[in-house]
Amino acid sequence: KIAKKRRDRSSSAGADGVGHRGIDFRKTHGQHILKNPLIVNSIVQKANLRSSDTVLEVGPGTGNLTVKLLAAAKKVHAVEVDSRMVIEVHKRVQGTGLEQKLHILHADVIKTSLPYFDVCVANTPYQISSPLVFKLLAHRPMFRHALLMFQREFALRLVAKPGDALYCRLSVNTQLLARVDHVMKVGRNNFRPPPKVESSVVRIEPRNPPP
Repeated sequence: KIAKKRRDRSSSAGADGVGHRGIDFRKTHGQHILKNPLIVNSIVQKANLRSSDTVLEVGPGTGNLTVKLLAAAKKVHAVEVDSRMVIEVHKRVQGTGLEQKLHILHADVIKTSLPYFDVCVANTPYQISSPLVFKLLAHRPMFRHALLMFQREFALRLVAKPGDALYCRLSVNTQLLARVDHVMKVGRNNFRPPPKVESSVVRIEPRNPPP
């Protein structure tokens, strides 16, 4: 009976999204792990990291993006609200020689004080998209740029121009404070579990000096 229950649990969890190392991803945290290594590598490449950079990563999940950022940058501050993911990322870097470059903050990124960083890279939990954008743009000292994954429609609102159907208060307020560019589309099947919508990566460069 115990074995049967375990099989049933595994089966139902798979339908809801069992990801890397058999972890149940929580929809309440907006957890959709980027699983395609080609997309991961492309994001890191487009982040234009310098070996002297300190990177802020929001929502590292199981560390697929984290390990690539660690290889390219001087230091990575990874902010993660889920204690299971914190453990996974620690395990992922253990014995790789990269652990000395990693600082994990077990916290809600919206509620915590952020450390200094040069570049932010995030597979953004979609329910915090807008609060995260404006928290980053209010951060001082200013960062160089951020490369952020969002739901496609939210991303298109960020980059919309006057006259576009999606042009809105979000477009105005964000573009007042930053230059925003659409970088790449990311299909839903590149994630585990797949979200219900398509995604896009945008680059946000704060206007310096600010308006």
